[in-house]
Amino acid sequence: MEFFISDLIVGMEGAMEFADWLDSLQRPDVGIEFSAFTHDDVFWKALAVKVPALHCPMTFHGPYVRIEATSPLDSPEHQWLMDSYRRVIALAAQNHVRHVVFHYSQLQFDSAEIPAKQVNAYAVMRDLTDLANQSGVSLAIENLCRRKEKVHLFTNEEYFHIFEAIPDACSLIDIGHANVNHLDVEKFLAVYGSRVKGFHVHNNDGVSDQHLDYHHGTADIRSIMHWAGRYTPDADIVLEYEPHEKLTRPELLEELEELRGWCEEG
Repeated sequence: MEFFISDLIVGMEGAMEFADWLDSLQRPDVGIEFSAFTHDDVFWKALAVKVPALHCPMTFHGPYVRIEATSPLDSPEHQWLMDSYRRVIALAAQNHVRHVVFHYSQLQFDSAEIPAKQVNAYAVMRDLTDLANQSGVSLAIENLCRRKEKVHLFTNEEYFHIFEAIPDACSLIDIGHANVNHLDVEKFLAVYGSRVKGFHVHNNDGVSDQHLDYHHGTADIRSIMHWAGRYTPDADIVLEYEPHEKLTRPELLEELEELRGWCEEG
C-alpha cells in the first residue's frame, strides 16, 4: 500500500508548495493526490510543470469543476469533459501516476431524468476507461454522495452494477460518501476488491458530506482499514480533508501511520 494526502486541504493556491513538502520527505510510500483541474489554465500549466519534477508517488483526482458526465453526448460540455480527461490521462501516463479519480456526476436529478442521464454517464465511463487502459492508466470511478434534494444518479446497487456492466472498470471507495449512502463497503470489497485502486479517507455525521478528520464522525474507519488490508493490499490510501481541518503537517503524517497500522491489523 501507498499513502497520500490530497491537496484539497490547502486548495489550489497551496497545492504546489504542499507537493514540494511531501516530495522533500523522500518517502517512496508517501505522496500527494493532486486535484488535476483543467478549468483554470494557470493552475493546469503549473501542474504540468510540477508533476514531472516530483519523485514522490502521485495520484490525480480528475477534474470536476465545470465538468458533468451526464451532459448530452453531442454537447460542448461533453466535448470539454473528454478533452480535459485526455489531457489529464496523458499527463498521468507520462509520469507514472498511480490512478485518476473520476466523478460520474456533480448533480442530483428529478426521478424522470435518471434513465437518460445514466445512459450518458455510462457512455463517458466506458470511453474514459478505454482511453485510460490504452494509456496504461487506472481510471478509478468514485462512489459519490447523495444529497437531501432530488435524486442521486446511482443507488448503491447501481454502483455495484457499474462494475458488472464495464468489466474492466476500476473503483475508488470514498469512505465518507459510503457513510452517508450506507454503502456496504465490506461486501463491495469482497466482490470487487481486485478492482479497487484506492480509498478516500474522511468522516462525517452520516447525514452530509463534511470531509472531517477521520477521528470525528460515525464511520468506523478502523474496521474499513482492516477490510482494505484484507481485500485490497495494493490500494492507495488517501487522506482527503477540506481546508477547515487544521491539522499540522506532522499530525497528517501521524494519521497516515495510524492508517497504515490499521491496514496491517486486517
